[in-house]
Amino acid sequence: MKVIFDISTVGNNPKTRTGIARTAWSIADLLHQKLGNDLSFSAIGSVKSSLQIESLLGSHPEFNSAIYPVSKFARKIEDLNDQSSTNPNHKFIVKTQQSVLRNISRAINITRQPIDPKVLAKADIFHSSYPRIPKQVRRSLPDRHIQTVYDLTPLILNEKYFMPGQRGITQRLIDTIQPDDWVTTISDATRNDLLDRRKLNPDRVITIYLAAAPELFYPVSDPDIIKAATQKYQLPEGDYFLTLHSLAPHKNMGHLITCFKQMILQEHRQDLHLAICGGNRDAVTSMISDNQLTEADLEFIHFTGFVDDGDLAALYSGALSFIFPSLYEGFGLPVLEAMQCGCPVISSNTSSLPEVVGAAGFLVSPTDQDTLCAAMLEISQNSDLRSKYAQASIDRAALFSWGKTVDATLRIYNCMML
Repeated sequence: MKVIFDISTVGNNPKTRTGIARTAWSIADLLHQKLGNDLSFSAIGSVKSSLQIESLLGSHPEFNSAIYPVSKFARKIEDLNDQSSTNPNHKFIVKTQQSVLRNISRAINITRQPIDPKVLAKADIFHSSYPRIPKQVRRSLPDRHIQTVYDLTPLILNEKYFMPGQRGITQRLIDTIQPDDWVTTISDATRNDLLDRRKLNPDRVITIYLAAAPELFYPVSDPDIIKAATQKYQLPEGDYFLTLHSLAPHKNMGHLITCFKQMILQEHRQDLHLAICGGNRDAVTSMISDNQLTEADLEFIHFTGFVDDGDLAALYSGALSFIFPSLYEGFGLPVLEAMQCGCPVISSNTSSLPEVVGAAGFLVSPTDQDTLCAAMLEISQNSDLRSKYAQASIDRAALFSWGKTVDATLRIYNCMML
């Protein structure tokens, strides 16, 4: 069985992979271990993604490429796109140039062949880990392509949380899925959301759960290792709650910050801190401004920015609890990562998150301040409760593994071949 697996989302910098990119790369690596030379990789998302994955595969000679070479003209357009984004000229000129270049890029994406026809002609299965299935694949493998759908969150939440462009990408993706297409989702919540919006064959829409990498996420018991990690990210000594994600609006950070401030004020707890990890500099600046955080607030609320993979286990393990008050998730991978490190979890009770947490943590409404405050207070005051949920988290996380994910994926491939 020869498979082409699309990894458009992975990019070319392994140090900054999170979310979908980390997921796609984890599955790609394990599929290669199972299929060897019968597996090839593509990048159908855009010309830029093709160039990035082309570069990535160049540093992994053991991986076969299914990418059709990008033309010199398309490469030049991408170079100009990159240059225009940092052009110091007048804003109007820059915007006009960028608009023209984007339109040319779109035209190239629509008309190009992203996959090498010779590789595609020999393939049995094509699997997109995110981008919609291209016409080239539908023609060559009419009933042997499969689409992974992560979530429909931009369509479920309103315009307050997602820009029209983000909503449009998700809408176009699900609009291209045909009634008898094979689809994998990463939770039953996402599966139900998709089936509610599209008339699809439910037997061909299959949930396959994600996992947390054991080499990255594990309990750290050495206090010196935890201390080194907290000092690296300038966290003060003492107890801290932890949250980690992109700082996107639907992650509901304003709610968490309000609840944390309310709790420490009411309980006169000057010994507790909140570590907010992830997000770039602009996102952090906006978060501080939007929540009107003062210098006094920032004595207790700390923004670390991006955290290196190698430091995550120590930060998770050292926290009193991992808090994830997101309004909606397709899976909620950081929650599973924290649980695998033995960190007690306080999570929203919406969407996919109960599927991940089960009975191993606190599940609270993402809009109820009193409930979240009470959960934080309880877990900060009760060491026996923390120990109970730490072990329950490890036990629950053991139910998920990348091996199970890939085995389930291969079973679907085999069904498609029947």
